[in-house]
Amino acid sequence: MFVTQQSLKHKPKCRVQLHVHLDGSARLETLWEIMRQKGIPIPGTGSLRDLKESVQVEEPTDLNGFLKGFSVFMPALIDDEAAIERVAYEFVEDQARDSVAYCEVRFCPHLLSSSTGVGPKYLETMKLNGNYHDATTPDDMLKAALKGLHRGEVDFGTKIRVLLCCIRGHSQWSWDILRMCEEYRDQGVVGIDIAGDEAVLMKTKDKSVAANGEEFEDIDSHVFKMAKEKGIHRTVHAGEAGPAEGVEAALDNLHAERIGHGYRVLENPDIYERCIKEKVHFEVCPHSSYLTGAVNHLTTKSKRHPVLRFCEDGVSFSVNTDDPTITGTAMEDECRLLCSWGLSEAHLAKASFEAALHTFLPPEEKHALIAQLQEAFGIVEFSLPAPVQPQSPPVAKPAVTFSTWADRS
Repeated sequence: MFVTQQSLKHKPKCRVQLHVHLDGSARLETLWEIMRQKGIPIPGTGSLRDLKESVQVEEPTDLNGFLKGFSVFMPALIDDEAAIERVAYEFVEDQARDSVAYCEVRFCPHLLSSSTGVGPKYLETMKLNGNYHDATTPDDMLKAALKGLHRGEVDFGTKIRVLLCCIRGHSQWSWDILRMCEEYRDQGVVGIDIAGDEAVLMKTKDKSVAANGEEFEDIDSHVFKMAKEKGIHRTVHAGEAGPAEGVEAALDNLHAERIGHGYRVLENPDIYERCIKEKVHFEVCPHSSYLTGAVNHLTTKSKRHPVLRFCEDGVSFSVNTDDPTITGTAMEDECRLLCSWGLSEAHLAKASFEAALHTFLPPEEKHALIAQLQEAFGIVEFSLPAPVQPQSPPVAKPAVTFSTWADRS
């Protein structure tokens, strides 16, 4: 007989997430509400279910197919500071519910501002419907996101920091993103990233080669070199849509401290061995790694997920959700999937501590986070009682004692 009881009300915050996109984490209910208010076309009959079916990916595709859903809902967020603040605030609540103690969330402010040229075809429609927002700057959208994140941190207790993304194919934004990383360093921005399809450019040591074979100066490598000189932390999407050499380029040309995804590093044993030797940290996203086709396209003989090899070889990795809006998953779902592949609670706990060790927090905050995880996992210093020493039998005392020599007579 089963006994029905209420679920646990308070869960310890024992997860650390390093790879999740803010615009890819918006609640579908929120997006649906905003899109209806603004008169933005929703596929099908315009229902929430239709929006979900048009955005979420359930079968493996390629990276472009995985990202296709963004074109459906991003117009709801462009130039809307209130909307992005709401999404950011709700994001923190969702992380707290998912037992996340600390999270580094990433996004590109330039993709949220029409002043950079994104989303122009939707602006006239929104204007006709009376929901037009004046063009914002990337700074405006970053400030709005930070405001929502800070409010959420106070209300829900999960610590959040921000990574700003450069976008492959939009290097004209990269210097400005570097400027924002430096300017907002004391307001929650802790690092820089570069995302987008690795197939856009084939990296060489000093140049980028376009699809037509024309060489030109690689702006992004200069931006990341300057970021390193300024002490700005760096993570790079690599080895997902592109080959193992993309991981090598991220380490050499972009001075990456962490690798986003990186699954295809297994295709090149020499590069993989280098990553093990240099203790490179990989931000693993189990569900999205299948849905983007990254794992299906591996050229290795073994078709097991790379995270299993990472476990066996002692590679540093963290568990992440990437784009929950697209995958329909939370951290709990990612962990459950890994357990179905054979990972144990020990592996997941180790991944949380590895993530904490590789955050872009200052040392004192990193130490505090690790202490928080130790408490959540019940890792305390046990002091065993001293072992009881066996006692020797008492020595028999003489029945008669003498106080002086004379008393002996």
